Amino acid sequence: MPRRPPSAAGQDPAALTRRAFAGAALGFVCTHDVLAMAADAEKAVNQTVSEHARPTTHPDSVRKLKRWTPRLDAPLDLARPLDNHHAFAKVQANLAGTDSWLAQYGWVLMCPPGKAAYPILGRVLLVKVFATPTAPDWAPDVDEHSYTMWGTFTTAYVDPRTFAPVSKIFNPYIGKTIDVPTLHYADRLVYRLGRSIIVPGVAPAFYDQPWDRDGGYSQHHVVAGEEVSYTVLGAAQHDGPHQPRLDVGFWTVKRAELVDPARLSIETRRDYSAIMKASEYAWYGVGQGDPAQLKVHLTGLKTQDVTRIPELVRKVVLDRFPERFA
Repeated sequence: MPRRPPSAAGQDPAALTRRAFAGAALGFVCTHDVLAMAADAEKAVNQTVSEHARPTTHPDSVRKLKRWTPRLDAPLDLARPLDNHHAFAKVQANLAGTDSWLAQYGWVLMCPPGKAAYPILGRVLLVKVFATPTAPDWAPDVDEHSYTMWGTFTTAYVDPRTFAPVSKIFNPYIGKTIDVPTLHYADRLVYRLGRSIIVPGVAPAFYDQPWDRDGGYSQHHVVAGEEVSYTVLGAAQHDGPHQPRLDVGFWTVKRAELVDPARLSIETRRDYSAIMKASEYAWYGVGQGDPAQLKVHLTGLKTQDVTRIPELVRKVVLDRFPERFA
């Protein structure tokens, strides 16, 4: 996922981030002529999710877009760029043109400087994703192999011991009780064959990093016996006072299912970790410049079968917010 942009001399990095992504979100809105998204994107600039100005939901017109369904004529060879491109899309969503579900759960750890870390919250996530072809005006250098991944996200925070939903919790680091939100947002990413992953409206240079060129860490895969693991390392990790800031996602699948051209939909094990300043989410009550950090770790799965969503995720998210995933 995209993260912080490089800072400019004399300017606040957080403000630069808000402006850069707000412009991207609004530019995306203009491309689709969906003015309703503009208001949501503008609101998101000041919401607790700081990665970028995400709207709350996708407009109804997005659901009507043609789905991306590439044809596979032979077993996938992961050493071939196009086959690997198709494999990664199968891992994240599917090639059948249907919806997929990403269900995860885990902990958020508070990491005070020089002191023992401890779980401050549990975190439960449900995402509904699907892929469509990418229109030429959505991003530069797209072709028939490019696809756009659309996701509707809901993140609910829970008690770290019981995993029961909470609206308030005591933060020992600041010695105060804090209000705990539920985060609803929508996201979209363009995946181009052999090129960087980008958000429509954001210049590809925003994500350019020397360590990730020429088959580096994003969309990299490791074959481990009968399994294959794909990784995506968080982009835009530029120098600045917001550091350390990094996230990484792992998708692990059975190799035989991944390369099988007849299997357009497969189940994936998903693990996610992140580290960031605790001040990145203002509602934790930790001020800018404070050295305390947050460590996040989630586990779960991606599936096409709604009945496979873990009971915890169903109870905490799907049953409480069914309108988000209708």
